[in-house]
Amino acid sequence: MRRVVSLLLVSALVVAGCGGKSNISSSPSPGGPAVSTPAGKTSFAKTKFVLHSGLAFGVFHRWIYKPFKKGTFNHPLSHKLAFTKGLLAAGFVLHEVKLARNDARSSRFLSRVVLPLASVATAALAIRSALRHHRADAPAINGAESSISTAEADSKAAGAPVTETTAGAPAGL
Repeated sequence: MRRVVSLLLVSALVVAGCGGKSNISSSPSPGGPAVSTPAGKTSFAKTKFVLHSGLAFGVFHRWIYKPFKKGTFNHPLSHKLAFTKGLLAAGFVLHEVKLARNDARSSRFLSRVVLPLASVATAALAIRSALRHHRADAPAINGAESSISTAEADSKAAGAPVTETTAGAPAGL
């Protein structure tokens, strides 16, 4: 009985500590009072955008676009590993593009990159769906490549050039 009461008490404290959503978050700044920022604003949006989009674009090119161009996806039974890596990569690209879009929305400089990133996300969903059924969706892959090129050009014009990388991608992907 005592354990149940303790468990309920701890659960109540955890739930009460979670609180509701607020529009202003407060974070202490070194050597001064708390600084309030709007909840929809991302700190270091350009930097985070460059990181997330660089990872998304690098993983897309390494594990989806290049194998597609080589014809690796043409033989589903002999290249199950390529399909598995492509499927995982599509999920990772989708996640990183979502984060990059949120960062781009928070920056007035990167607002024109949001639409190409939405196209990349849509294409990544189509690619992931096709790879689940052991086939490659050529229009989606080529569309994603085109949208990535547009996003890279727009971000470079906005002063945030994207460097593609796979260094932060999960190992074994």
